[in-house]
Amino acid sequence: MKPEQITTWLASGQDFAQGAALYNAGTPSKTYQRLFALGATEYSQAVLVRELRALVPAPAPEPAVVVPTSPPDAPAAEPVVLAPPVATAPAPAAPAAGPVLDSHPVLQQVRQQLKAVRDERSHLHPQLTGKNVGKKARGVVALRIVVLTSEEAKLKALEAHVRAHGQLPGPVATDELTDAGELRRRLANRRCLRSKLKNNPARAADLAAVEADILLIQSKLTS
Repeated sequence: MKPEQITTWLASGQDFAQGAALYNAGTPSKTYQRLFALGATEYSQAVLVRELRALVPAPAPEPAVVVPTSPPDAPAAEPVVLAPPVATAPAPAAPAAGPVLDSHPVLQQVRQQLKAVRDERSHLHPQLTGKNVGKKARGVVALRIVVLTSEEAKLKALEAHVRAHGQLPGPVATDELTDAGELRRRLANRRCLRSKLKNNPARAADLAAVEADILLIQSKLTS
């Protein structure tokens, strides 16, 4: 199996059987093999795409772009608000057993946002004591620095979390769970949800995903 074959598959119609064959040609997880052998569902297709993407080397990160602020003597403009950090990596990364490497894609993304915040703040600080800077303009700059400092603290906390767990905070996917107690708890919840979905034909796709989740949990508990 070559990375270019996976890249071609990802850029194509992503035929499930072909993708499963590519995955099995490498060093597959037995749990995922059993899941893919059940056939294509919305859930198993998403897992297959994610696992194959993880086998393709990640491209080098692009340099962060710093948004320039208005000059001190220009009319005060609305502060530029950074978008909250979101996970936009090609695919969710599985939790690491220990601290992740600096090349981890999610860690790189958080660090790029952290650098952008710090660069903008460094650019604003001299304006607080600049000549011909009016009181109103200085107040806008000071308020923006406070916002950036708060944003920096949040991003540093995210950076620490990603370093420890290999992913952003949030629910852990079923295929990444290893604790037997949590697996049993989720299995009970999925069975309850399945009973409700069976009475709602409009949610047939959701029912298929829940069924696949139940089979995966049962497989992990018996493996």
